[in-house]
Amino acid sequence: MPLPQAMDKNLYQPLSRPLFVYVNYHCAQVKPEVKEFVEFYLAKAAKLVNQVGYIPLSEEAYHLDFVQFNQGEVGTVFNGQAQLNLTLTEVLRKRATLF
Repeated sequence: MPLPQAMDKNLYQPLSRPLFVYVNYHCAQVKPEVKEFVEFYLAKAAKLVNQVGYIPLSEEAYHLDFVQFNQGEVGTVFNGQAQLNLTLTEVLRKRATLF
């Protein structure tokens, strides 16, 4: 199985991990440049990460990130506990709780 598909299905552990970008949602609401950066990042990341040797998320994952960001869904789905057996899509589908 090619590496991107193995990572998407959570079959390439523990040698992989997602990199998260944390955004202050309030700042994104009052500073247009923050909101524009996040939207640019989510729209372009899948193509740009290959240039630095990373593996992009699935299209669905970027779409879920975009929707959750624009709906103001903030917080964490981890609640302080490691959740190693979930795919990134499963993690993104969980409801966030404020941290």
